[in-house]
Amino acid sequence: MSYISESFDRAHIQHVREFLLHGVECVEIKDNTLKQRIEEPQKAVTTMIQDKFPDMGENEKITDKMCDYVGAVQEVYMEIGLQCGAILAEQLLLNPQKE
Repeated sequence: MSYISESFDRAHIQHVREFLLHGVECVEIKDNTLKQRIEEPQKAVTTMIQDKFPDMGENEKITDKMCDYVGAVQEVYMEIGLQCGAILAEQLLLNPQKE
């Protein structure tokens, strides 16, 4: 197998994500769906908040603040992702590599 085809075999969006976000290689590709990858930690944090704050008033205050935080992070990383995508598209369009 050539080094070129090996590169294509390693190409995976999770590897790109990990490198762009953390500057490291993605150790493990997760096969579960995007929805599952969100729901699993969501259930864990919801359970922990309910256990620590059984009072629904306190529970809702904390949950609201967590949602505000997660929403802000989501918006920022979406914008970063769009900017990275535009940079990569520009590089591909302006510097096409031919074999």
